[in-house]
Amino acid sequence: MATEVSAPPSAMPQLQSVQKAMALPTVEAAVGQFGALYTKVKGAHSLLEWALSTAEAGVQMAATTAAPYVATPLAGADARVAAAIDELGRRVPLVNQQPKVIVETTKQAVLARVSPHVNKVCGARIAAEQRVKSLKDLSWAKANVLLSTAYGQKAMHGVDSGATYAMQLLDHYLPPVAQDAPATGDIVPATNDPALHTVQTVGRLSAVAARRVWSNLAYKVNELRQSGIELDVRRYIAALLAALHLATVTRHQQQQESSQAAPPTLAEPRPPAHTPPQAQETVPATSDQVKPTPEGKSQAPQEYSQME
Repeated sequence: MATEVSAPPSAMPQLQSVQKAMALPTVEAAVGQFGALYTKVKGAHSLLEWALSTAEAGVQMAATTAAPYVATPLAGADARVAAAIDELGRRVPLVNQQPKVIVETTKQAVLARVSPHVNKVCGARIAAEQRVKSLKDLSWAKANVLLSTAYGQKAMHGVDSGATYAMQLLDHYLPPVAQDAPATGDIVPATNDPALHTVQTVGRLSAVAARRVWSNLAYKVNELRQSGIELDVRRYIAALLAALHLATVTRHQQQQESSQAAPPTLAEPRPPAHTPPQAQETVPATSDQVKPTPEGKSQAPQEYSQME
């Protein structure tokens, strides 16, 4: 059936363009694949074979009928197409190769075009990673140097003491439950790597605290459920938000009431106004005042006694 598809009807003239196109390995392989598929579909069922055979007969009859009328224009078009195929073979010799050779050659050409850019990107990424690694190593070494000093040792000792005290508080207020897994992994001694020792100490404390909080919360919720009390998380959060809002509103009201009940502050005494020149002139000078006489001195006690 592949031969029937590839070969033109006997009533039609032999076209050079078709022969040249069929001579190309790629076209020949494609036509062969299509012929095999057509044969398989046609032989799958008797109804399909009858329908396809009828269609082939109709096409052959139409080609035989139209051959005398289209022979002249078809010959001119065939010559032009044949010349175009020859020109394509001269300009692109690759089309005359087998499909496997074409695929491999195309793959190598694409790789040769894309590889420099990919290598450049990979080189930049590797260089960036090395730069980041060198910076990390430098920072880590600097941290170890600082922690090796007297002040660094004191700070590291404070971190260890604080972590130990925090663990004691966790054991007291958030004791481990039955399903709580113990902390695994050994901490590097401070003498080997002070920075890593500090990081591991803080990390273990954070992990234990987070695990204790959630495990104790889950344990309490399970206890409430076993006791017959169903805890609705949404209602609990809504009630907590309402309580916080009520506390905020109450605090604002208390602040307003305290501000209203506070006594008014006394106005600061203003400095005396500048006396005009006329008032200053009417005040008698010290030299113009009458000096007290002995008679006046003797009369003054009598006046004081009368006033009393």
